[in-house]
Amino acid sequence: MITSRQLEYVQAVARHLHFTRAAGYLRIAQPALSQQITKLERQLGVALFERDRHRVALTPAGAALAEHADRVLADLVAIDEQLRAWSTGTRGLVRLGTARGLVGRLARVLAAFGDQYPDVDLELREMDTAAMVTELVDGRLDAATLAAPTADPRITARPLGSEPLVLIVAPDDPLASRDPVPVGDLDGRPFVLFGPGSAIRDLILATFAAADAAPQTRYLSREYATARTLVSAGLAAAVVPRSVAAEDGPPVAVRRLDPQPSWNPVLAWSARRRPAPALAAFLDFAEDGLRRGQ
Repeated sequence: MITSRQLEYVQAVARHLHFTRAAGYLRIAQPALSQQITKLERQLGVALFERDRHRVALTPAGAALAEHADRVLADLVAIDEQLRAWSTGTRGLVRLGTARGLVGRLARVLAAFGDQYPDVDLELREMDTAAMVTELVDGRLDAATLAAPTADPRITARPLGSEPLVLIVAPDDPLASRDPVPVGDLDGRPFVLFGPGSAIRDLILATFAAADAAPQTRYLSREYATARTLVSAGLAAAVVPRSVAAEDGPPVAVRRLDPQPSWNPVLAWSARRRPAPALAAFLDFAEDGLRRGQ
């Protein structure tokens, strides 16, 4: 089997058509180069070069091999560069999950990361917290922005700060004139709640339970935009992160709650696997950006 070193010898002689100059380019002795070419010709059973005291010329077989050598050696260089990029984190794939309330904040970070690491591919999915934890543990996600910390020892997480949850109601709702709104006064009121597995849902229900109250679950939704549309139409109230309430959409009144619940999102990844270089680069880049975006 021909080695890459032998291909380098053939390529050098084919380019220079002179053994002494080719040997100088390769930084080996001219007799050694001649011996290696002769050895390769015997190995292949065909002459690669016609040579005498005055000139060196490629045979048809030599020309064919030289063409292959150029292509193979260029591919080897490309492979080396690509793998070095993977090893340094400048190339790779990062599979991300995110809580829906963090999409806007994360989108800005992804745009900035993409500018700095254009060869790292990013895949993003919106998911419930419980599903993200499962996929992080199973290795189907590389990292995730969770809506709340997790006690799962298989997950490593970095806090991203704290953000208050607020009440949204229709602009003409009687509660729109009150601020803050006692959680106990919301007992039995129709609400849009998020589905099981949502950390925001769990936090809302815990806040109501602490005030000896319970919302009437009139609608279930996985989307903040849907919840806002239902609230704006006067069909129910909802509790959402303050940053979500500030987004554009159908008109709603935003009011504080008493007591004031807050969510504490985290940037999470598997504690059982060493982050690949591209993931390590993303984690370092994203933490500050996500905190600043709160």
